[in-house]
Amino acid sequence: FMNAVDLRQAIKPYSKGWLAIENKNKKVVAHAKTFALISKKVEGIKDIFLVPASKNYFGFVTFNA
Repeated sequence: FMNAVDLRQAIKPYSKGWLAIENKNKKVVAHAKTFALISKKVEGIKDIFLVPASKNYFGFVTFNA
């Protein structure tokens, strides 16, 4: 069973593009306009997950294995 994690404060400043979030501290470690750019920025960084930035995350669920 996985616990829900509230990322609202970490992602609040971002409304467009893609975010890389550190899994351990739940902090944004990178931001980019496109998925391709964020992928390049975080190449080699471990234990992160990528999410699209949005003005509204209602109903948005992500999973990190």
